[in-house]
Amino acid sequence: MYAPVVRGDVPSMNIISSVVVATAIMAATACGGSGGYGTSPTPPSNPGNPSATCTPGNGTVCLVSSNAFDPSSVTIAAGSSITFNNTSGTTHNVTFTTAGAPANVSDFASGTRVVAFPTAGTYNYHCTIHGLSMSGVVVVQ
Repeated sequence: MYAPVVRGDVPSMNIISSVVVATAIMAATACGGSGGYGTSPTPPSNPGNPSATCTPGNGTVCLVSSNAFDPSSVTIAAGSSITFNNTSGTTHNVTFTTAGAPANVSDFASGTRVVAFPTAGTYNYHCTIHGLSMSGVVVVQ
């Protein structure tokens, strides 16, 4: 089955050995190295600001880690603003589903976003990351 190795085949054995070693090295570096090629990116940890607090009410809506807006219903005067405050460290957004609503608030894991409501109306919104179970309404009078 196996052909005997003769002195004239030594260069071909060196080539085969080199290919085997190179393949082993590539396989080892592609599997779970400490960075570089062949590794999956690890999403950054964003614990938020544990010392920051959010007090709901008076034009502030808190985005909480239990995937809720607090309060979920707010009434304000036309021309006023709402401050969406996220101290949870969990990424949320605010997407309005009512025609004529202000611009949506893109994904953010911490900080505040202020949205002005110049026109009276009822504006429904939700977080598209967490679905309709995380929703709210702004009533502008």
